[in-house]
Amino acid sequence: MHETKIPFGERDGTLFRAHEVENGLRCGCICPGCQQPLNAANNGEKVVPHFRHAKSNDCFDGFREGVRRAAVALIAKHKQLMLPALIETVRVATQDGRLLEEKVELQPVLITADNVERFVDLGSLRGHAVLHQSTRQLIVRIKLSTRMEHERYRQLEALEHSSMEIDLHHLALEQINDPDNFEHAVLHDSTNRLWIRSIRGERLAANALQKLQSLAAEINAKWQLEQAAREAAEKVRQVELANEKAELQRALEAHRAKQLQMAAKQSATNIDNTVQGRAELIAGTMLKALQAWGGRAAECTACYLLSPPGSRFCLYCDATTGKVNQVSLSPDIPSTIHKRMSCSAKPTMSIKAVPQLILRPDLQSKESDS
Repeated sequence: MHETKIPFGERDGTLFRAHEVENGLRCGCICPGCQQPLNAANNGEKVVPHFRHAKSNDCFDGFREGVRRAAVALIAKHKQLMLPALIETVRVATQDGRLLEEKVELQPVLITADNVERFVDLGSLRGHAVLHQSTRQLIVRIKLSTRMEHERYRQLEALEHSSMEIDLHHLALEQINDPDNFEHAVLHDSTNRLWIRSIRGERLAANALQKLQSLAAEINAKWQLEQAAREAAEKVRQVELANEKAELQRALEAHRAKQLQMAAKQSATNIDNTVQGRAELIAGTMLKALQAWGGRAAECTACYLLSPPGSRFCLYCDATTGKVNQVSLSPDIPSTIHKRMSCSAKPTMSIKAVPQLILRPDLQSKESDS
């Protein structure tokens, strides 16, 4: 564990690595966390130099406090720091369902501070380092555990200054013991840091948002005009449909009255209500269509009898589920009609859909167009 092998020992307020001091208790160092004496282990060939508590205790802060203080000391010494990258997407939805997007991006950049404060009290939390540059301040936190610090992030986001985090918890003892490697991780590695709050990033995002909102307003205004035109057209269409429906209803009522008037002049027969009888009627209307209507007719999808071409309603039934389709018949119908009927399901389907016809087809004379 990191905590049992402490990379830095403190002597007279200064931090030393184990290989920089004498071995054992002669190092004269104490733990940066609990201030208790340390043993330096720096003579082994297989073991990375480190410190251990001279007496076993419950201290787990030696590793973190030492690395954190050493990192802050580097920042204060060099007054330089690589800022994290920032990539953020600003989005605005429009009324027509589109999502406008603009990417806000800040590249990593090395800054130089005028001065650096160490371990600054910010009320309920500490800024491990605060960099000052002209009138601006940057609060830096050094992370040395895998634990997420949502509450600290929230508190830092509420402050008026930019803040960032440098994550060093992944560093191995070998990397910490290498001064160049450790300095790079603290000052220059752009991959181990992130923004908690970026004032500049927020300004760029606000500008992008304002730009997108302006564009969305133009799109929305155009869409509203188009929508008003669509709604007006839809109202006209609905009126037309209502008129068509009313006209169709009047035509149907007139058709039904005519049907009943013609049916009153016919004698009832039960043969029309058998499959065989219905097949003969279907065949008869097909032949009549060829002879009297030029091979064109209107076929009922319920009873399958043919009415004169152009008919809007079936002359023979009042099936509410049926409609008429305009059809053209093949000239070879007379020679094939009996075979067609013998293998057709139409007679059976006709009886099932329309057990009783209102009007029997007059296969001798021409029915008028309905």
